[in-house]
Amino acid sequence: MSVSSESNFNYKVGGSLDFNYPNYIERSADIDIYKALKKGEYCYVFNARQTGKSSLRIRTAERLKKAEIACVEIDLMAIVSEGSNVGQIYAGIVQEIASGLLLEVDCLSWWIEREKLEPQERLIEFIEQVVFTEVDKNIVIFIDEVDCVRISDLSLEVFLGLIRFFYQKRENNSAYQRLIFALFGVVEISDFSHTIIGNIIEFSGFELTAALPLAEELLEKVDRRQEVLKEIIYWTGGQPFLTQKLCQLVLTSPTKIPTGSEKKEVAKLVLSNIIDNWEFHDEPQHLKTIRNRLLNSKYSTEKLLKFYQKILQRGKISVKNNPLQTELQLAGLVRKEQGKIKIYNPIYAQIFNQSWVEKVLADKYPTRINDHIRWVGLLLLSLASFRLLFPQLSVELNECGIKNYFAAQYQLARFYFQCALLLKPNYKKAHYNLGATYEKLQQFEKARNEYNIAEGVSEAYSNLARLCIQDKQYSEAINLLEKGLQKKKAQTDPVLRYALLKNMGWVLLEQQRYPEAESYLGEAIELMDTRAIAYKLLAQLLEAKGDREKARTIWQKFRQYALNESRQEYEY
Repeated sequence: MSVSSESNFNYKVGGSLDFNYPNYIERSADIDIYKALKKGEYCYVFNARQTGKSSLRIRTAERLKKAEIACVEIDLMAIVSEGSNVGQIYAGIVQEIASGLLLEVDCLSWWIEREKLEPQERLIEFIEQVVFTEVDKNIVIFIDEVDCVRISDLSLEVFLGLIRFFYQKRENNSAYQRLIFALFGVVEISDFSHTIIGNIIEFSGFELTAALPLAEELLEKVDRRQEVLKEIIYWTGGQPFLTQKLCQLVLTSPTKIPTGSEKKEVAKLVLSNIIDNWEFHDEPQHLKTIRNRLLNSKYSTEKLLKFYQKILQRGKISVKNNPLQTELQLAGLVRKEQGKIKIYNPIYAQIFNQSWVEKVLADKYPTRINDHIRWVGLLLLSLASFRLLFPQLSVELNECGIKNYFAAQYQLARFYFQCALLLKPNYKKAHYNLGATYEKLQQFEKARNEYNIAEGVSEAYSNLARLCIQDKQYSEAINLLEKGLQKKKAQTDPVLRYALLKNMGWVLLEQQRYPEAESYLGEAIELMDTRAIAYKLLAQLLEAKGDREKARTIWQKFRQYALNESRQEYEY
């Protein structure tokens, strides 16, 4: 079908496609997931954002419904919010299942009547006693955006473990043969390889031949639709979002693309509307999503970008079982092709190019630029004569380190603290500050050493005790906290005292010494009642004691104040 330039037709740039969208492009994943689910096999579609996962889910569900298979589609983004508790999430899933299967059940009343059961047990009972009773055919439950549970109190590993549990129940309960799950999200499969059971559905970009229906709408704007589409696929690598966006740019371009000008005209559209000033043109957001994933990765940004640099420089590298490679794939920046990893498309290669990588590294790790100057500075500072000439320089260097620490320039902060200690090796405050910096750099053993040297600095007792708790060295942690609480500063500094009391409550909680732990946590909360972490620990303590009603109230307090803090401030 052809449409004139005055048509109301628009390509779908961002968001999922309706099941009846006229120009949906079928890929091998469409065939693979449909066949697997129809056979009763579990499926996992874990890939980067904006690659068509949700559209695949919608399309597959409609096909299965036509095959007389009951389908439930659950978008966890509609259920999960920051700090959602386990009960809220599983209750939301129960409600979605009931709605999707048109079950005549008052979910709220049903849920409350079984309050003595854990939320997970209630979900299992709902499936066994309600779903299996009311529905006598195969049921596929699609769960999209599974990775969003990370912002809640529900562990993603626990959730995936529950899905595995449902599969394993098939061995002794034939009804579970009718229950099938398909999970979608941005998840690193290698992190959960022991939990995932079923089919991993591979996802690829659009191939030129399969994508030809997209060119149908361009009839009035181009002379040779297939040639234009070929250039579009070249630039996007078949990436669904970018392919739709570039098609839309061609459709809305004021000029027609004549025969022989396809390569030049499409390149002009890409450069002027996507690459040049890309942050301004990135609407709906796509390129910023990739950038944010790179800069906020759980892996070292430096290591990740240096690994990416290798791909940029070589064009492609061999596929390896490397978490950095997987992270780049989940960002959507690279893809596998014939046993190699390569940049997904020329658009990404031009935006996230060598200059961009170098700028990010220079901004994030400024010490790399002037390392040679700083080593000369270290040599000068080590001279005894230099120390005599500038007796106050160690204090000034320590202050420079503190400023850089609070600016999150940890590499530079480390440098200044090290310089201060070259001038004054027994400078305990600098040792403490260096220890805190090593913690930020994930160098925990070095942090421990510096905190030990800083003995006498009140804050060092709290930080060192926290590291001991994380390493399950509880007796050592208690000894440190008792010393810290005896310090004069602990009587006058509420922030320090709160940290010591909270950590004491934490270590006692770990030892299941609940009355003592509750006393310390209560005192911490009384001292600073708008800090989140003590509420979290107290709620965990109350749950361990079986006081769920009071725990629920404390969890609410935690969520209220956690909204004002970064996750690192209240999560260990």
